[in-house]
Amino acid sequence: MTHSTAHPLDSHVDGIRIRSNDAFRAVYEMTVDDLASFAFGMVGDRRTAEDIVQQTFVELVKSARGFKGDGRALRAWLYRSVRYGCLDEYRRRSRHPEVLHDLVPDVAVDDRYLVDHLDPELEAALATLSHRQRTVVILHNVAGLSGEEIAKVLGTSRRAVYGLIERGEARLRNALGGEE
Repeated sequence: MTHSTAHPLDSHVDGIRIRSNDAFRAVYEMTVDDLASFAFGMVGDRRTAEDIVQQTFVELVKSARGFKGDGRALRAWLYRSVRYGCLDEYRRRSRHPEVLHDLVPDVAVDDRYLVDHLDPELEAALATLSHRQRTVVILHNVAGLSGEEIAKVLGTSRRAVYGLIERGEARLRNALGGEE
C-alpha cells in the first residue's frame, strides 16, 4: 500500500541525511514523547525508557548518512531501534537483575506521557503477554501506529500484526478481569 499523503517527518529526512542539527532537533522534539511512552510500556521504568530513547538518537546520528526512505520509514526505524533497545534491556536484566537507576540522570521528557511506575494491575496484565504481543499492543494503543507501520517496525506482515494485536488485546482484557 502506498501512502499519497505527506508524513510530518518527511521534511526533515534530507536534513537527517546531511546530519543537520536542526533536523535532528526537530525529529527529536516530534517523536521523543511517543518513543519514551513506548519504551516505558515495554520496560516499565521511566529512566531506563529515557536511556533507551537517548541511545536510539545516538544510533540515528551514527547511521544518518546511509538512511534511505521517507518520514514513515524514519518513524519505523526509530520505533524499531527503541524495540531493540528494550530487548537488550531484557537480556541485561536477565544477566544482572539489580538495576542502579539512581545513578542515571533524568532526561527531559514531557511528564504528561510518563509516570514512575505502571499501575500494578496493568503491569501484571502486560506481563502475561508475549514480548511480541506486548510490543504490538503498546505500539498500536499507546503510540498510535497503524498496522502497516507496526509491520515495518517488526519486519513482518500487516496480517501477522493484526493477529498479534487481536490476541494480545484479548489476553490483556482477560488478565484485567474482562471477557475474552
